[in-house]
Parts: sequence; C-alpha cells; structure tokens
Amino acid sequence: MDQQSIFFTVLVAIVSFPLMLLAIKFQSKKINIKVEEKISTSFTIWFSSFFISFTLFLKIALQEIENTIEIIIYSRTISNTFFEVMQKISINIGFTFLATFFVYYIINTVTKLFLGDRKNHIEMDNNNITYFVIKGLVFVLFTFAILPFFEHFLQWFAPIVNTPFYH
Repeated sequence: MDQQSIFFTVLVAIVSFPLMLLAIKFQSKKINIKVEEKISTSFTIWFSSFFISFTLFLKIALQEIENTIEIIIYSRTISNTFFEVMQKISINIGFTFLATFFVYYIINTVTKLFLGDRKNHIEMDNNNITYFVIKGLVFVLFTFAILPFFEHFLQWFAPIVNTPFYH
C-alpha cells in the first residue's frame, strides 16, 4: 500500500459521508418527512438503513479506489496521474450514490407491492416502527445481495495493466 493511495482513500471517505448525509436530508424533504426537536424511532430506523446501505456500497468503492490509485501511480503510460485519479474517484463515488438510491427506489416499489401503498411521512408521523424495520431489513439485505455485482461493475472502470513479458 502506498501512502498516497491511503491518503486519497481516506479523503474520499471523509468527503463522501457528509455528501450522503446531505443527500439523505434532501430525500427526507422530498418525501415530506418532518424532523422535529425529538427524533422518532421510525426516522432513526429509516435513516440508519439508508446509511448502512451506503456504507456497504462505499466499502466496495473505496477498495476499488485504492487499487485504482496504486495502479495509476505506478503506471508509466499515464501522463496526467492527478486527472486520472480524480476521474476514477468520481466515477466510483458517483456509482456508489447511484447504487444506493437505485436500491432505495427498488425497495420502495417492492414494499408497495407487498405492504400496500403507504406513504413514508404518514407512517413516520404515526411512528410505525415495524413498517420501517421491515423496510430497513429488506433494504440492507438487498444491498448485501447486490454487492458482488456492484464490485464487478466497478472493476469495469479500473485501469488496464499492461504487463510486459520481456525486460
């Protein structure tokens, strides 16, 4: 492991978490969830399932980012390494956000089929904990099911390593 790859990976993780918190805030405003002085248990379950799912996707993305940075740094064919590193970081983190929201919308569709057409803000106002526990478990378990495919998908964007067989 190179110190530069570890530095950039930690920096990406530090920047990604506040961005995800901001995205969750926008999502909660979009579906009319009102957070008052006292945070309800159902909101905590909803928020934590969203955050756990993002963290699982981010773990895979950070591993790919670290491998990609090390490949780019030691490559002799890439002339602008900083631009290439930033490009790969933005691709991996962008797909992490997209995968998280993609799974979220799939879970919303699936729960509408099985649990009926319930509105999240109404269920949150009623503090329906079991609804959000079921929804959160399905969200996290579906994330676990998709992780190998997500990892394989991110490997498509990894740089190609040319290994010469001569000296």
